[in-house]
Amino acid sequence: RRHLLKKYELKESCGYQYVEGDIKWTPKATIRYPIICTFAGFFAGMFGVGGGIVKGPLMLAMGVHPQVSSASSACMILFTSFTATTSFVVFGLLIPDYATFCLVIGFTATFIGQVAVNYLIGKFQRDSLIAFSVGGVVLLSAFLMTIQSVMGVDDGVEAIEGICKIDR
Repeated sequence: RRHLLKKYELKESCGYQYVEGDIKWTPKATIRYPIICTFAGFFAGMFGVGGGIVKGPLMLAMGVHPQVSSASSACMILFTSFTATTSFVVFGLLIPDYATFCLVIGFTATFIGQVAVNYLIGKFQRDSLIAFSVGGVVLLSAFLMTIQSVMGVDDGVEAIEGICKIDR
């Protein structure tokens, strides 16, 4: 915190001109954002979603450039997904055929989405499309998790189960 505050004070004393996406690490921001990130990480772990899904919108709210926020979120999701997949492999819960299918669909959808968003950003010169796509993914995730929970309660299931349930 001290380091960030010293840099902030130095920038302020010499009249540093912030550009779009720069974070001003004010005394208030050095307390608020780490607390919010701690809660975001806690709830992301509790609900089983990648930290990037929670922190992407947070970074946008902090004023981080949408492309930087999107890339950082994708990086966080990559590591979270890799860790979860490794856990499934270690505990023998990974279905190879299903995993291969999901891998191919995931890479294909990511490629198509990246090409489409890059085209739209180039055509309209609007980085806000990234913010809307991040918001859309978060909204869709919340909607689908709600449906899954309601269906689980409706079936009399006491705990939320994933779509990958294995009967042993």
